[in-house]
Amino acid sequence: MYRIAGTYSPAPTTPAPAEPRVQPSRDPPPGSPQALGCGAAGPAEAIRYLVEDRERIDLGLADVVVRRLFTAGLDLQAVLGVMGDHPMSGRICHAMDELDQAIQDIRDAIFDHLAVRGCPGSTSTSTD
Repeated sequence: MYRIAGTYSPAPTTPAPAEPRVQPSRDPPPGSPQALGCGAAGPAEAIRYLVEDRERIDLGLADVVVRRLFTAGLDLQAVLGVMGDHPMSGRICHAMDELDQAIQDIRDAIFDHLAVRGCPGSTSTSTD
């Protein structure tokens, strides 16, 4: 209530603000073929798209890991060249061999996976 010149009057009533209308989303539902960029394709196309995208990410990650292992091996080789006949040189040689084997294992896994998928020109590079 408001007091106006010695009299009481009820508070002015104002209409409550209208609730905002929720508009239905025009975006496709997450995970749908349309949301995955497959257009009007069906579920099989969406699955193929997801598998290919995952493989692309896996191959990119494997490439980064192989490069880092190779760089670590080169660094160890440079240290080994400076060390000469130091007693620890044998351990460094062993670490370099382990890095080389890890690189080969990653490459074999990638090429074996691609061969299973039937990708042309993909054969295992294993020398064992």
